[in-house]
Amino acid sequence: MKITQDVIKDLLTVYLAGEATADTRALIEDWLRTDPELALQVSQARNADLPAVPSLPPTIEKRALDRTRRQLRWRAILLGLAIYVSTLPLSVTFNSGGFRGLLIEDPLERGIVIAVAGALWVIYWRVSRRMRV
Repeated sequence: MKITQDVIKDLLTVYLAGEATADTRALIEDWLRTDPELALQVSQARNADLPAVPSLPPTIEKRALDRTRRQLRWRAILLGLAIYVSTLPLSVTFNSGGFRGLLIEDPLERGIVIAVAGALWVIYWRVSRRMRV
């Protein structure tokens, strides 16, 4: 296999980060002795002042885990409420006079409960969709 300048450029990020193996370092250093232009670019990259990376607090992973658990719990509660409220208008009994609501008899109340159930399903859908990201 022929080693080209593109291969060396691909390996430079590992080399400059100090994570290259001894063989890779030797290969790149040999190449840089024969290519003064690339050697100049590497020395400029070594001397470049990079912005300081702010350190993350040590508890950031635990906070992310706790936030995920809260969202999962909230989603489960929403699912349970949506199912419960959705079935309320369907709780009826049939007899010779037609059907009669067991828990909700008034059509207006039944409509309100259906609207609340729809709102709960929309909220559940949004929470679930947000968690997929």
